[in-house]
Amino acid sequence: MKAKNDKEFHKLVCEREGYFCQGCGKDFSADYYFNERGINQYVCGHHSRTKKSHPELRLETDNGNCTCSDCHTKRHKGLLNYRENK
Repeated sequence: MKAKNDKEFHKLVCEREGYFCQGCGKDFSADYYFNERGINQYVCGHHSRTKKSHPELRLETDNGNCTCSDCHTKRHKGLLNYRENK
């Protein structure tokens, strides 16, 4: 599925995965709100294939995983690996 914008990308990816972090498995469903910029302080849609190297996949929800802020940071530092897609 293709999202209309970045805000929708984050929301759809996290909804699809039930607000469970794909890195640590923690349930963030009680904290599912997204602010007006499409940002949630607990979870986001992490791009499996980077926006920089694959700009054409930026809004493809199949290119995202629901990730908590801690795991997202670890992922970008190369300290965490988990399944790329469902």
